Amino acid sequence: MTKAFIQKALLIATCIFSAPTYADNNSQPLNANLSVSGQMTTDKFSSLLKQLKFKSVIVNRPDNETGNEVTVLQLRGIAEKSHVSVVYQPVQSGKISQTDVKEFAKYYNELPKPILMICRSGSRSTSLFNQAKAQGLLND
Repeated sequence: MTKAFIQKALLIATCIFSAPTYADNNSQPLNANLSVSGQMTTDKFSSLLKQLKFKSVIVNRPDNETGNEVTVLQLRGIAEKSHVSVVYQPVQSGKISQTDVKEFAKYYNELPKPILMICRSGSRSTSLFNQAKAQGLLND
């Protein structure tokens, strides 16, 4: 195995196993421009938009995922009232691809900030951010 392969494997393992979960009623900032949150409800989403003044939202949880309580259309309806952009980038848990990372980086670099990312626990959103950051894909 090459050194680059081993480094990449360690980075991915670190992202997966060190990603905290944010299933409570809060969001967790990953930097000044981005926060992640776990399991979403319409009330929680409305509250986060009002309290923290997010300008954009990236939804990483597929609508059809087991246990999902709210669809992206419901979130988009709430967000539109606050003039907040919503991007639907569903990512399968444990199956983040390089294409997913590059797509996230494109959204991160183009969307108005601050951004809120949403998935079931916060882990896959955190992993997307960490991988894009480690690859130097984020313009900060």
